[in-house]
Amino acid sequence: MAERTGNTPRRPLLARIVNYFREARAELARVTWPTREEIIQSTQAILLFAFFAMVILGLYDLVFRFLTGLINR
Repeated sequence: MAERTGNTPRRPLLARIVNYFREARAELARVTWPTREEIIQSTQAILLFAFFAMVILGLYDLVFRFLTGLINR
């Protein structure tokens, strides 16, 4: 671990913790949050993608199950 250099005193632990949460809160206030409509559209797109992925993987599973069934006869 690196050693501290200089004579700057270290702040107390409680002060550093409080400062961390103040800075985190200030940072969250600067965030541009998505609107309700953007969240709904994103959720719909994700669900639609997941549905199509499920269908495609299900079809692959059926095809490979059929082919392995033919091979194992």
